[in-house]
Amino acid sequence: MSIDTFTHKDLSQISGVSVTTIKSYRKKFPEFFRIAGHGKPLRFKKGSDKLCLRIKELFAKNLSSKQIHGKLLIEFESVKENRQLSDSIAPTTASNEQMEKLTRVTMQMMNGLAGLATAQAKSEQRLGKIEKGLLQLIERQDSGNVAGDDLIEQIKDVLSTASGLPQTERVKAKKIVTIKKDHGQSNSYTLESDNSNIFPEAEFLELPVVILSETGEFLGMPGRPGHPFALKELVELVTKEDEKYSIVWRKDSSEWILSYKSPTGPLHELFFQRKKTPKGNIVSFFKRLDINSESKNQTFIITFFREVRDLIDEL
Repeated sequence: MSIDTFTHKDLSQISGVSVTTIKSYRKKFPEFFRIAGHGKPLRFKKGSDKLCLRIKELFAKNLSSKQIHGKLLIEFESVKENRQLSDSIAPTTASNEQMEKLTRVTMQMMNGLAGLATAQAKSEQRLGKIEKGLLQLIERQDSGNVAGDDLIEQIKDVLSTASGLPQTERVKAKKIVTIKKDHGQSNSYTLESDNSNIFPEAEFLELPVVILSETGEFLGMPGRPGHPFALKELVELVTKEDEKYSIVWRKDSSEWILSYKSPTGPLHELFFQRKKTPKGNIVSFFKRLDINSESKNQTFIITFFREVRDLIDEL
C-alpha cells in the first residue's frame, strides 16, 4: 500500500469499517476527499485516512451529518472540485454556484479597492493640513514669534491630529525639521513613513469577545481562570502560529477583519466590532465568519466559537 495515496479498501482497513461505509462517507462529504488519480482503482490523497477516522469518531458520538460537516470544514481542506462522485473527470464548464461565488468575490474586491481609494484621499487631505500647520509654526519660530520649547509642544499638538489617519500606513512625514532653542542649541527630528502591517489596538484585543446567541442575546464565554474569553485569546487559538499560518489584519470602517490560512486549509475571515451591551459592558462583537468567501450562518458561528474556546483546555 502506498504511503501517499489510498484506495477505498485501504481506507476501510485503516478505519476498521467496511468499504461500503467508506463510500457512504465519500457520498455524504465529497468535498473533503481529495482524489489523487482517476484510474482503477480510484485513489485518494494523503490525509484521507485521518479524514475517515475522524468521520467514524464523530458518527460514534451520534452527531448528525450536518454537525459533522461543520466540524470537517474547520479541521480539513474543502475541495469543491471533488463534489463530482463519478470516476470520470468533472466537466470544466462553470456551474451557476461557481459563477455566483465568482461574482461575490469580485464585488468584495471592488468594495475593498473603493475603500482603499477613500482612505488614501482622506490621508492626503489630513497630511496636507498637518504639513501646512508645521510650516506655519516653523515660519513663526524663524520670525521670533514663538520660543523653541513652545514650538516643540505646538508641533506635538499638530502631529497628534494624525491619530485619525487610516491605519493602512502610519505616516509620520518625509522631512527633517531642525528646531533652534533659545540658548543656541538645535535639535533635528526625522519624520518618515512606516509601512509595517497594521494590528488592532491592545485595548481592543483585551476586550471580552462575544457572539449573538440563538435568541439574539450577547453571549460570552469564560476564558482562563478568573477572566472572560478575550479576543486576544481567540486570535491565538485560531491562528496556531506553530503551524505557519498566514495572518493579515485589515480595518473597514468600524470593523476589524482577521484573515488567516494554513498552507493547506481554507481561508477564514473573522469580523469583529466594538460594541456596548445592554448591561453597559464594552466588548468585541464577533459578528461574521466567512470561509473561502462564503458567509456562514449564526448556528455555524456559535459552534465555531465554542470549539475554539474549548481549545484553551488543551494548552
